[in-house]
Amino acid sequence: MTAPPPYPSTATATGEVPCTYHKDVMTRLRCSRCAKPICPKEAVRTPVGLRCPDCAGVRGLPTYRTPATSIARAAGLGLAVALLVGVVWGFFPAWQFYLALALGFGSVEVMARAAKFKRGRDLQVLAIGIVLAGLVVSRVVLSQRLAIPLSEVNQLGEYATYFLQLRLIPDLIYALIPVLIAWYRFR
Repeated sequence: MTAPPPYPSTATATGEVPCTYHKDVMTRLRCSRCAKPICPKEAVRTPVGLRCPDCAGVRGLPTYRTPATSIARAAGLGLAVALLVGVVWGFFPAWQFYLALALGFGSVEVMARAAKFKRGRDLQVLAIGIVLAGLVVSRVVLSQRLAIPLSEVNQLGEYATYFLQLRLIPDLIYALIPVLIAWYRFR
């Protein structure tokens, strides 16, 4: 003898009942396997009909913690690449687009390899910080190379700010490129 299903079958229950997962939502839908009342928000479409999340086997993606040693190794290697690109950017400011790509992809891919291609918020925040450090280094090297303190750059006039590549819109775009690369790679 088989046990009856925990909820009435669809043949006997035709009226609206509260959803199993949302008690304030009335529904006529039922899971095709266990006959639980489910609202359209919780229904999972399967080849054999609508099912509840329990019967459909819906699971979240597994999350793994990145070991501290991998994070430290990734930070060290990513910072080394970011500092190298920042110094090169300080000597060749006209190559902003290419060096922005090199800063973004170079430091982030080195970090990804060092962390064994793991992803997560910790690596994402770390990569963005490292990219920003590379951008700051490029400006410091450029101002030191020209013997101009960073505090006086904006007082030098239009020609100096053009030469130092400190125009607002292009600089924001070139700074945003590596930051977006870092954000997207580890999300």
